[in-house]
Amino acid sequence: MRVGRRFSEPWIWICVLVAVLLASVPTGAAEFKTGKEVTIEKDEVIEDDLYMTGETMTVKGIVKGDVVASGKVVRIEGVVEGDVMAAGQAVVIDGEVRDDVRIAGMTLKLGEAARVGDDLFAAGFSFESEGGSQVAGRTSLTGYQALVAGEHRGDLVGALIGLQIEGRVDGNVQAAVESEAGPAWWTQFMQSPVPLPTVDPGLTLGSGARVGGDLSYKSKAAAEIADGALVTGETEHAVVELAGAPAARPGQRLAKVLRWFVALFLFGALLLWLVPDKVNGVAKAVLDRPVASFGWGIVTLIGFPLAVTLVLVVTLVLAMVFGFMTLGKLVALAVVLGLILEILLAAKLWIAVAFLAPVVVSFAGGRFLMTRGGAEEKSRYLSLLVGLALLALFTVVPFLGTLVCWLVVLIGLGAGSYWSVRYLAGSGAE
Repeated sequence: MRVGRRFSEPWIWICVLVAVLLASVPTGAAEFKTGKEVTIEKDEVIEDDLYMTGETMTVKGIVKGDVVASGKVVRIEGVVEGDVMAAGQAVVIDGEVRDDVRIAGMTLKLGEAARVGDDLFAAGFSFESEGGSQVAGRTSLTGYQALVAGEHRGDLVGALIGLQIEGRVDGNVQAAVESEAGPAWWTQFMQSPVPLPTVDPGLTLGSGARVGGDLSYKSKAAAEIADGALVTGETEHAVVELAGAPAARPGQRLAKVLRWFVALFLFGALLLWLVPDKVNGVAKAVLDRPVASFGWGIVTLIGFPLAVTLVLVVTLVLAMVFGFMTLGKLVALAVVLGLILEILLAAKLWIAVAFLAPVVVSFAGGRFLMTRGGAEEKSRYLSLLVGLALLALFTVVPFLGTLVCWLVVLIGLGAGSYWSVRYLAGSGAE
């Protein structure tokens, strides 16, 4: 597995957002503010924790508790005596936070006036600490890129594609980067409320970089270290081999295909025994409307992350509302139910892609072949067997097998969605 690839998985981001926000829902006294534009002015003082949701949220005054915010843009320009936990398209801290900062989003930034009194955790596409910014504790970064130009007095730990250090890190630096990712030319087309820095893949230490401890990093290529850069401790480079796994022997590949074939046949046979009408209905949709099924499959794949995001947003809102009302038990219930629903959505998609789609499309294909010329279908199990055998033959052909598998997944998902919509609408499985 490529170093850092795990941080691009959708479920990692869902877990990050849950950790940042759901773990901090209000259970006691707090102020709750929502709206398109939410601003705490310079002369305002919030005596309790502050919870904000909206499009643009700005704290210019003083908050004596924690700040928890979610929206498009979150700005901290005043003083927060507790923690800051925020998620949004852009999160910018250009004020003082006297405790921890945990932020997640597309663009994350510490301005030159930023002061973080304890640890910093940032998960997002891009992180930047400008010169003059300070972090007193440990800095933990994960995402695509990071430009560190501020003063970080603790350790710095990162798992990224590109990490560039131009400032000072008093502790140790431990990083896992991908030097072979190639230039991210596509970032210029990304729409961000805050300008994005340009960071090359791999690890780079500029001429102004100062590391007070050890420098330890994992990467295929050596770091780019400028002449003026200074590392007080030892420098250790763990070379990561990105070469693919050795090609499987023909016998091993055949055994893998056979195991896959048997598993799908047993799963499909169980479905034909338990719910034959539903399997027949979806297979009919595959044969009668293949193009429409393909389109529905694309819509289903696009709709899955939207559904996951919707569940997350609803869970956050309910948790915050219940917390504001000091209904602690309902907060816990909302969080637990939201997480369970997220897991169920992921499990449903996995089962549909790995089992349901290939079984239904194979069954439809086998039935088509077995009933050509007006012949009567001898056995639905035989039709499934023939279809799966044909699919197994395609999968062993390079490139063509991959293309066929994608088509099978999209058509199978789409046919299932199309039939389900008609079934729920009262049209049955016709």
